Amino acid sequence: MKKVQFEKMTWKEIQAATQESKGIAIIPVGAVEEHGPHNPVGTDSIETYEIGLRAAHQTQTVILPLVWFGNSRSLMDFPGSIGIRPMVLKEYVHDVILSLIKHGFNHPLILDGHSGNYGALDILIEDIMLETGIKTLHVRAWELASVPKPADTPAYDGHGGLSETSAMLYLAPDCVNREEMRDCAPEADISKFGSVFPTPSSKYAKGAIVFPMMMGELVEQGHHGDPRLASAERGKALIDAKAMALAEFIDLLKNNLLSWRVEK
Repeated sequence: MKKVQFEKMTWKEIQAATQESKGIAIIPVGAVEEHGPHNPVGTDSIETYEIGLRAAHQTQTVILPLVWFGNSRSLMDFPGSIGIRPMVLKEYVHDVILSLIKHGFNHPLILDGHSGNYGALDILIEDIMLETGIKTLHVRAWELASVPKPADTPAYDGHGGLSETSAMLYLAPDCVNREEMRDCAPEADISKFGSVFPTPSSKYAKGAIVFPMMMGELVEQGHHGDPRLASAERGKALIDAKAMALAEFIDLLKNNLLSWRVEK
């Protein structure tokens, strides 16, 4: 299979690809939202598509065009963020997946690069399973793999911080404004019981009680952490590690090395 990008293939090539890819198709879903004053608003989408594209080439599977917009409603107090209602996103991706299944792609993988999408897409894959019997898989791109952080990385590092800035310095350095890089610490105190969805940093990830909050209520500049610690070298290592992890999983799926059905 010479081509992996769905939009660049003819219908006959796609027909053949259902067999060659063993029915696997990657559906990358990102977001358009602020990532601090230093990163472009397309950060999540740019990173996610690159991870998926590399994994598709490594495994000779198909990657669909990127779904650029996601659930970024909690960042709408910063210009440039585009907020899609979760159920709208869910129904849109639902129809994409049903189309793929109809044409023989019976192992759809949603490659999701934005935590705000997680809830809607988790519900979606259950709906697809109950509706069709097909197990669509929801891959959380930024949980695939990691690389060590510098020792002086602040504990509140997260959205728009070290990792995402490193990735953008590697993938789109001309879009990163180094003059706007500064440490940005969270200011809201919601006690040890509180957490926030979508989670902008580990500081707000563990509490049992979920607070709905806008990003501007948490941080003044829209990011969590000190992007001055970022580097293109670390960004390359991150993208490489995540693409390799996804490719490893796809190889397991492609070679029938996974078992999820218990005989009754």
